[in-house]
Amino acid sequence: MKKDINYYLNLPYKINLVKLDDGDYFAEFDDKGLNKLVLMAGDGKTPNEAIQDLKDAFACYLEEALAKNEFIPEPMQKDKSKNLAITLKNSLVDEIDFYSKKMGLSRSAFLAVCAKAYIKTL
Repeated sequence: MKKDINYYLNLPYKINLVKLDDGDYFAEFDDKGLNKLVLMAGDGKTPNEAIQDLKDAFACYLEEALAKNEFIPEPMQKDKSKNLAITLKNSLVDEIDFYSKKMGLSRSAFLAVCAKAYIKTL
C-alpha cells in the first residue's frame, strides 16, 4: 500500500477538542508519537471548524514531510494485542477452558478479564 497524503489523512488519529472561554474551539492531536515531531493545532468558531483547521494544518505538514521522505508516525495503539507464551498446569488450562467456554469467551479474552479483575483488587 502506498503511504501517500490520503493514507495518513484517513488514519484514526485521536483529536482533543476544547471549548475556550471566548466560545471558540481549540483542536489538537492526542498522539504522543505525532506530537513529538510536530506541534499543530486548529481553532474555529465551531467544533467542526476547529477540527477542519487542524486537519488542514496536518495536510500541510504531510505534504512537506512526504516531499522530504521524512518519517511520519501512525496513530499509537494503546491497547494493541501482544502474543504471550505462558506455562500452566494442564488442570488449570482445563478449568480456564471450561469457564471461558461457559462465558462465551476465548481463552485469551477470559484470561484478560480475570487479570483485569484481579489487578483492580490490588
